[in-house]
Amino acid sequence: MTQEIKTFETWYEATAEPGPARAPLAGEIACDVCVIGGGLAGISVAHQLAEAGRSVVLIEARRLAWGASGRNGGFVSNGFALGAADLAASAGLAVAQALFRLSREGTEFIRRNIVRLDPSLKMGDGWMVALRHDDPAGAAAWVERMNRDFGQPASLLTAEQTRLVLRSARYYQSFSDASAFHIHPLRYALALAGEAEQAGARIHEDTPALAVERDGAVSTVRTPRGSIRARHVVFCVSALDRRIQPRIGRAVLPVATYVAVTQALHQDAILTRSAIADTRRAGDYYRIIDGGRILWGGRITTRVGEPSRLAERMKGDMLSVYPQLGDPAIDYAWAGLMGYALHKMPLIGRLDDGVWYATAFGGHGLNTTAMSGLLLARAIAEGDDEYRRFAAFAPRWAGGPLGRLGVQSSYWMMQLRDRLDEAKSRRRQEKRERQ
Repeated sequence: MTQEIKTFETWYEATAEPGPARAPLAGEIACDVCVIGGGLAGISVAHQLAEAGRSVVLIEARRLAWGASGRNGGFVSNGFALGAADLAASAGLAVAQALFRLSREGTEFIRRNIVRLDPSLKMGDGWMVALRHDDPAGAAAWVERMNRDFGQPASLLTAEQTRLVLRSARYYQSFSDASAFHIHPLRYALALAGEAEQAGARIHEDTPALAVERDGAVSTVRTPRGSIRARHVVFCVSALDRRIQPRIGRAVLPVATYVAVTQALHQDAILTRSAIADTRRAGDYYRIIDGGRILWGGRITTRVGEPSRLAERMKGDMLSVYPQLGDPAIDYAWAGLMGYALHKMPLIGRLDDGVWYATAFGGHGLNTTAMSGLLLARAIAEGDDEYRRFAAFAPRWAGGPLGRLGVQSSYWMMQLRDRLDEAKSRRRQEKRERQ
């Protein structure tokens, strides 16, 4: 059944009040810090610097949070796109623990902001991760490691306990994180930007950065109708503009994911208000939102364009897990473009004196954009050097088109492994049921 998608492209846009557009920059101005990019990383940096008394100008090529910051799943949880165990294996346990603590600081920053700005921005508490293959020992080991090594309050649910709240034969064990929560990311970004303006930040939309020139201790940022002279420039553009700072842009791979939102449903398949993800390597993530709608995300790919019949494809993914939902109407369906580094860690740091960057949050951007804002604002305003903890994950060339092909090939291989693991679990379950 072909369905007509509503006028607003995303459910977030339909349920936010962006207010009047900020005027484009016109003329020449000077400030302490120019932030390029009006997603959550840029807004968080500008917010913190304005709170610290610095003069800040933020420019955004389109509208605030129109990219991944306002189009994501809305999950706020500790950690990075690179899993904690892989992070420890790569950098050592002590480094991994320090970085994980910083990620927690980002989570708690958002939690505090929501209490102050508007408690209705938070849409639910908790996060469940459901296994798509039967692995009780592996799930128990993960929970033990997170509690022991990272102080992360994770708990284990058996397959039977999992299926009491997620009524799907696709799922086995799960683990839950009570410290996580989920939000309306677009409304949060707009509220934080408004508070940054109240603290003195200037924000200009429809103002792309055309060029950045460094002359001694001052950078000049050229825009279509003006320019900004600033002692510090912070690049927060992710995968949407990889040309403005080539040294960082070439280290970022664009990776797309997709989201659909159903009509309001009366259903007995998903019986929790926690956010949910599963362990498919290009996994599903979803949650119950406004009026019983299901927000369903997934289908990670390096293809930048939106596929045809997106709503029907996303519905098919949903029904493959919960066939009892029947044939729900999809009211909204959209794509979001994330930025990934090859090592799956954020790129946060300084290129030269007065030239900073925060990007490549890899689909784990709500807590890590907040974290990067805190780190870079403290570095610029106070000389703090804790941002250097990310030096081990410096920008490196991502391979250009060949890099994208390699990542896409790895996703296909991961999806094949998913199918093999899930098939093996189904055969084991069928054998147990016959005995």
